[in-house]
Amino acid sequence: MTGRKVGFAAIGGGSAAIASQIPGLQLLNLACCALVVGGGILAVYLALKDDPPAEKAPYGEGAKIGALAGVFGSVLSLFLGLLILGGLTGAMGIGALASESVEDFEALSLFSAIAGLGVIALIVFSLVVNVVFSTLGGVIGAAIVHRRRPE
Repeated sequence: MTGRKVGFAAIGGGSAAIASQIPGLQLLNLACCALVVGGGILAVYLALKDDPPAEKAPYGEGAKIGALAGVFGSVLSLFLGLLILGGLTGAMGIGALASESVEDFEALSLFSAIAGLGVIALIVFSLVVNVVFSTLGGVIGAAIVHRRRPE
């Protein structure tokens, strides 16, 4: 796989990750991870649109580009999610420090422990789901972009 195709995979995965963080728009992922599939389709479209016509569609290449887009999308999505989670945890910590009550400190420590476990689960779940659905998008994208060679 060329560096250009890797770059297009990063664009497709990154656009899916950013779209998945937008309130309201993120609801599209409830429909079979539509944004993630769309990121795979976008990556394959950008990578293969200029390929010459061929007899068979490049499904294998589309799957590779889609899977890589899923990895990029998962990493960026996790990074953005951790930024948001860190902001919430920081805001709770500031509130707990300001009130100086034992209950607030206990609530903050419980929230931090739950958030830590949630981050681990989120990393595994996000990586698996994003790669699977983005690979599916890559295969769909290969079928969309494919042009038959004239016989």
